[in-house]
Amino acid sequence: MGIKSFLIKKTLQAKGVSSDQAELIADKIAADPAFAEKLKVLQDNKEVKTLFENIQKEMEAKKKEGMPEQYAMMAVMTKYKAEITKHREELAPLMELMMGLKQ
Repeated sequence: MGIKSFLIKKTLQAKGVSSDQAELIADKIAADPAFAEKLKVLQDNKEVKTLFENIQKEMEAKKKEGMPEQYAMMAVMTKYKAEITKHREELAPLMELMMGLKQ
């Protein structure tokens, strides 16, 4: 593992990402440096950033009410389906990363 991968992994872990997931993300970025740029563009998009902040807040609220995490995610994602679809091309790298983490 190179120093860059190590730093990426430690930064992700500091933000609450599990060790296994952080390692997968660091490996993905090491294998495809352009992937990091795609994620950066996503982060710089204020509309998408606000969308994800709203999704996260609503999911946390539903979980505090006692709803299981998967149900909370489905309920909130359904609510924001139109906006997610609108930004589907910008979100493609993130979805690719999420699918890799589920495997």
